Amino acid sequence: MFETSQPQINLDQDKQVHAPDSIPDAPRDMLQVMSRAGVPCILLDRGGVILGVSDALAPYAQEFCGRSAAEAYGLDQPLAMGGAVCGIYQASDGAPVPAQLVPLSQLGNGELVVLVNDGTPFRKAESRRFERTPYAVFRLDLDGIVRFANREAARTLGEKLDEVCGEPLSRHFRKSDAPHIVEAIRRCARNQEGDSMVAVIVAMNGPGGEEKPFQLVMTPDPAPNGELLGVIAIIQSRALESASDEIRRIALDPSINGWRLKLDAILEQIRPLVPFEHAVFGIYDKKVSLFRAIAVRPEGLKLWPARWMELPSSIKSFLSSNETWIEEMDSFVHKRKFQPGDEVVRCYRDMGMQASVTLPVMRQGGYSSALSLCSRQRAQYGQRHLDILRALDLEPVLMRFEKERDEERAAFAESLRQKIMAAASLREAAEDIVPRLAEFFSWDYVALFRVNRKESRYEIVTQHSLSPEYALPADYLQPIDRGMLGQTLRQRKLLSLDDVGAPEDPRNDYTGPPRPLRSAMTVPIRLNGRIRWLLDVESSVSHAFKGPDIDDLLEIIASLEEGLDQHLLRQTKQSLMAETEQAVIFVGREGSIIETNRVAADMLGIEPGRCLDGENPLSITAFALPDDAAALELLNSDAPIERERIELCGVGGQPWSVLATRRHLDPSLDMSIWFFTDIANMKWARDMRFLRETVAEIAEQTQSSLELARNHATQIALLHENGAPEKQSAATLADTHALSQSILAEISKVDITFERLASANEKRRRAPPEHARVPVHELLTQVIAAFPQRDQRRVAPLTQMSAAWGPMVRADAKALSTAFRSILAYLLRCRSDDARVETNISDDPDGCSVYLGLSAEQTWDTDLRAPAVPDDALLNAERAAHDAAGLAIAQIVRTMHDHGGTLTTDPPMAESAAPPSQAYESVLPPWRSFTLRFPSRSG
Repeated sequence: MFETSQPQINLDQDKQVHAPDSIPDAPRDMLQVMSRAGVPCILLDRGGVILGVSDALAPYAQEFCGRSAAEAYGLDQPLAMGGAVCGIYQASDGAPVPAQLVPLSQLGNGELVVLVNDGTPFRKAESRRFERTPYAVFRLDLDGIVRFANREAARTLGEKLDEVCGEPLSRHFRKSDAPHIVEAIRRCARNQEGDSMVAVIVAMNGPGGEEKPFQLVMTPDPAPNGELLGVIAIIQSRALESASDEIRRIALDPSINGWRLKLDAILEQIRPLVPFEHAVFGIYDKKVSLFRAIAVRPEGLKLWPARWMELPSSIKSFLSSNETWIEEMDSFVHKRKFQPGDEVVRCYRDMGMQASVTLPVMRQGGYSSALSLCSRQRAQYGQRHLDILRALDLEPVLMRFEKERDEERAAFAESLRQKIMAAASLREAAEDIVPRLAEFFSWDYVALFRVNRKESRYEIVTQHSLSPEYALPADYLQPIDRGMLGQTLRQRKLLSLDDVGAPEDPRNDYTGPPRPLRSAMTVPIRLNGRIRWLLDVESSVSHAFKGPDIDDLLEIIASLEEGLDQHLLRQTKQSLMAETEQAVIFVGREGSIIETNRVAADMLGIEPGRCLDGENPLSITAFALPDDAAALELLNSDAPIERERIELCGVGGQPWSVLATRRHLDPSLDMSIWFFTDIANMKWARDMRFLRETVAEIAEQTQSSLELARNHATQIALLHENGAPEKQSAATLADTHALSQSILAEISKVDITFERLASANEKRRRAPPEHARVPVHELLTQVIAAFPQRDQRRVAPLTQMSAAWGPMVRADAKALSTAFRSILAYLLRCRSDDARVETNISDDPDGCSVYLGLSAEQTWDTDLRAPAVPDDALLNAERAAHDAAGLAIAQIVRTMHDHGGTLTTDPPMAESAAPPSQAYESVLPPWRSFTLRFPSRSG
């Protein structure tokens, strides 16, 4: 818009000014040299007084001779060699001009040669650009005096150019505009960054005496050092029609975010036409008996409560009178019969408002909202101001704002629903939602209570209070049948209380601490039709909750309940999809795969979720075998399908035998669900595999013992066959006895394996123990002696101790024997060739401990664990069988628990002995030792 001309002097010193090669010592000679070189400079004495100026400076500088440089140029710091100092001086016409003074040299007598970079050429160049603009441009000093005006400015004011400069700009407008112009200049001056823009509406009298409005836009006019020289002002015409157009543009401008910002911009358009000090935009209920301010300006004014307030019945007739202005507040209140202490009247009076003009907005069915402009001066508004508001065509704009506010509430409710739906934790979601509800409705206190029917009480989930004195203790509990919460649960509906402490107050049996709250509202929140939580809302004023509040809250609660239902459905679906052993595939009616669970994805070799082939969804028919026409027909069929056996093309193209079932969803969803059961992975197959593996493990563990027992029995038979009974020698009888003892030991060892399996039997596991005083040393010795000789040699002998002096425990000897035998058999089976099984019994006043473990020679790698295989059910069944037949650890733990003792293993056992839900991690861990701790008394 503005031309750019080449400046004559660079104030930022981008170009260097070169001094002569030598400077004379005589001051006058020096000035002559500088003048001939074209260097603008001044000569100062020791005290900073200007002794002379070079001819290169403008004529104004000659007037500065004999004056202090600091005074003449308005310097804020002293001149010294090595630094430039910025200043502002007054030109001959009174205009402020920037200048920069740079000390160049100090002469022998102390005089100082100072280079002067004058800003006048820049100001003139800028003025020439202003002359070429189509706008009325002024340069004002900080007192509002016009120091420059272009020709368009003089034409706009209807004055000659020389009559405009040197005079206050406010002289050309209404007297009432002068303070606004001064305030606009002050606002620019307060902005030290120099990037503000201030607009003020002014008016001049037209030829016919009518007022002609203008918009005066000001922006700071800074010097290079940031100090303000004044402001630059531009005049724009502001007719009523253009204001209406601008308001319409603002209302439709998508770049202005939100109706509140749009309202602010529109009020600034209205202000020059209808001056005001306070503005209120509010809504009415359907009966025009309640009013709520939803936007108050100035912003942040706390005198208007953010809730519904009651109105007298006469307000409706006032809005219908077409004379909706108030000249004097007291007379209006008396005439309209407002109740003493009326909240709306108190709000106006607290702000000192004496006059107002109101533009009501009518929708189908009655008045819905109103915009009121207020003044502290009486008789400020009349018919003309109401006509101006109507001429601005504000009603459609305000109705649009009402709609946007309704959409805000709907969007808020939707955001809460989405929060609930996506929440990983409902408690965390509640901790976010409750403060947002309090802020949205401007409530003093909001709490969410959980209905704990099992404990018959209400528990605080989370709470938000405007003041600490409103809050309940975090661990507050209330009986389920007490107070307003109890009544809400019994009546199964929202309850509202206007005056806490009244005789009919349902909170009279409230058990919590006293709090300064006067109104309350409790709302049930349901999940699957059952009241699961109660929302408690309270206010520090009485009669705080009105009908529209309740309607809005119930709408939001309905959205929350919908979100809770969807959250429950989503959680249920996720759990079922994850836990089911069936492959689940959602498909469209045309066969496109929409979603799969992990089992289906693993079965078919695809990614879980939505499956795409490039940009197109995969079809369920793509997994039929190429030569299986029957399966293809079944997958394309619309007929009901129930457990039909088909083969699908699985990972690597291998056929996968499944039982297929299809369920059609609601026709409007255009979707079906396929359930595929892997025949090879069915439960009966796993049970059979488990049984086979168990039998194989038992056979492996008992084979050697049974083989030895069979051989010994054969030898006994041979002994008897080789001699008649009457001729049997004592040696033969001794051999027979030894062989019989060995047979019993081997069979006892076999019995250990079957004892472990029998621990799974419910009747045996729950059989009542027979407790008696048992000598631990004697019992363990008997268990070791029952093992075959080859195993006894691998067990380190117990320290010789008389049973009478050993520790005694009160226990079931049979159960302890089973535990000892099971652990010893496991250690013998796991030991390496060089290791031995060590045993030790220790006694102390608190109890006794039995240690069974492998010696230090035992070697194995505890890091080599068989990894979990989630999808190989048969392998997991095999591992479970090995564990079940290897060591009845669960039975041993229960035995120790029944005896009041503990079992400690090295390495420690996992927290749960139960196998993981998806994968059996490995065979038994390589336990090195077991310590059984019993409470006891030394015998």
